[in-house]
Amino acid sequence: MHLNSMLRRWRLFLFTVLAIHGFYTCLQRRMTIDFWRRARFVKASISDCEKVRNITLTESLKSLEPDDFRRLVNKLGHCPWQYNESEHDKLRLELQNCCNARSMLLVTKQNAPLGTILNYETNPNKNITVTEEIYRMLPKDPPFLKKPFETCAVVGNGGILLNSFCGAQIDKMDYIFRLNLPPLTMAEHIGMKSHFITCNPSILRQKYERLYSRRKPFINHIKGYGPAMIVLPAFAYVSSTEVSFRVFYSVEEFQMKNKVVFYHPDYLGNISRYWRGMGVEARRLSSGVMIVTAALELCNKVTLYGFWPFSRDPEGNVILHHYYDNNIPKPGFHAMPHEFFIYTKMHSKGALYLQVGKC
Repeated sequence: MHLNSMLRRWRLFLFTVLAIHGFYTCLQRRMTIDFWRRARFVKASISDCEKVRNITLTESLKSLEPDDFRRLVNKLGHCPWQYNESEHDKLRLELQNCCNARSMLLVTKQNAPLGTILNYETNPNKNITVTEEIYRMLPKDPPFLKKPFETCAVVGNGGILLNSFCGAQIDKMDYIFRLNLPPLTMAEHIGMKSHFITCNPSILRQKYERLYSRRKPFINHIKGYGPAMIVLPAFAYVSSTEVSFRVFYSVEEFQMKNKVVFYHPDYLGNISRYWRGMGVEARRLSSGVMIVTAALELCNKVTLYGFWPFSRDPEGNVILHHYYDNNIPKPGFHAMPHEFFIYTKMHSKGALYLQVGKC
């Protein structure tokens, strides 16, 4: 009887402890959620902004409801921001040690001499040898060996760019990265200048018949980018090589001023391992995070535009997925919300600036 009485008391004690812990956890979460829900109605103050930054830096994405996360970012965008050179330098050093965009972002004659065997990024068991024909396509030296650009814009294609009036601000940047052959319409919102344009082979398949018979429309499209560099993942997948080479030959044949270059598969593999170590779980990194990673090495101050993984804008209005269409990507392939969550952490630390809403 005495033993049974002691067991009952211990069970009651454990139940009480667990109940108190559960209540406290729920209370803390409720207070946090209530703070986010009040965020859009409360004028930004120093104390509010400190709370928002703290939540961004300490919470995990899994603990956030999408609407609360969206409102949190909206609040973050209304808080004062200051560039933190030491935070950026720390991040840049990490990226230089793991990935080295200055020397290894692109395949060049310097890092891939004649006869080099390149392993495909997504299938290291497959490889391709740098023949004389491939070697001819490569730039002599890495184009980013000089001092860093002072200011850079990485322009995503999110519907949040519509009515943003960010065009003039974007065009003032020293170097402008754009993603996946975007149409340069609505200059007042997206700008017109470009220096670095990524080109996903899937776009060439969907819109230009792999350049077998629709080369002229493709050439007319890239004329809008001026002499910007066109960058392709020729050695990511075996299926990407041929169509990427056709971009090179088409630009050469039509005597365009653009340089067509290819990501180095080692660089793509290294940044993929880096971001997995940061907790990004995806079948493949998005073009956006690939370029943000490079920009953090190549630029002193980085601003992101058009990055937004939500179907509603910061105020809750429904928006297009892209500023030019509403084509939703295949689910489960990229980890856009997780990538964006990491950008908010970098913004909170002052390592980069994440522009959301109107400029």
